Amino acid sequence: MTTRKRVRTVDLEDPFVASFAGMCEILLVRHGEQQFRANIPLGEAVDAPLSDLGWQQARAVGDRLAHARIGAVYCSPLQRAHNTAREIAGHHGLTPILWEELSEIDLWKHAPQEKGLLDLFDRDQLVQIYREVSATRKNSAYPYCEDVDAFRRRVVGAIDRIAGENEGQRVTVVCHGGVINAYLSHLFRSAYDHVVAAHHTSITVVRAADTRRELLTINDFSHVMPFQSSRGGLNASR
Repeated sequence: MTTRKRVRTVDLEDPFVASFAGMCEILLVRHGEQQFRANIPLGEAVDAPLSDLGWQQARAVGDRLAHARIGAVYCSPLQRAHNTAREIAGHHGLTPILWEELSEIDLWKHAPQEKGLLDLFDRDQLVQIYREVSATRKNSAYPYCEDVDAFRRRVVGAIDRIAGENEGQRVTVVCHGGVINAYLSHLFRSAYDHVVAAHHTSITVVRAADTRRELLTINDFSHVMPFQSSRGGLNASR
C-alpha cells in the first residue's frame, strides 16, 4: 500500500510552488459592483444585477486570471456572482458551477421583502443600526438578519468541500463580501463577522491541504485601479 506524501507547510505557504499536488489553491473572488437604487425593495436588493462598473470590473478580473491555471469555477447562484464567474470561466472554456451554499448572507431576511429600508426605519434609526454594525463588526447587529452561525457553517462547509474535491488544482470561487469575510473569520478564529472591506472583484488566495489552511493574499483588487478611482455609496455593500 502506497502512503501518500504529506504536503510540507513550507510548500503550502510558497507563492511560487510549481505543483498543487496534495493541495488545492482557492481564489475567492468577490462579484463586481451591483446596481442598487434609493430605497430599493429588499426582495429586489437580494439579487441585484451588476452595474455598468460591475461589468467592467468583472471583465478586468477575467482578463487578469486569463492565463492562470484554473481547473474549475464555482459561484453563488445570485446573478452578480454568476455573471462575474462567467467572465472568468470563459477564458478557460469552463462553465461556472452554481452552489447555493455560496449565496450571500441575507441581512434583512426577516423584514418585509416588498418594502425598502426607508419604509421600515427613519434615517436616524438607520444611522444608528449602521453605527452599531460598524462598532461591533457583527452581522447580528442587523435587526432582521438570517442566522449568523448557520451562515458561517454553510460557507465554511462549502469552501472546505470544494477544496477536498479539487486536490491538485487551482479553483476560483466567485461569491460575496460576507462569504469571504465568514471564511476569513473562521481561519482567524475571530469573533468578528467583518474582517476586511472586500472590494468588488478582489482576489483572496487560500491554500488547503488535509486540515491545514494557509492564507496567501487578501483583498487584491489591483486590476481595477486603471479605471476606478472611487466607490459608489449605494453600491458599497454586499
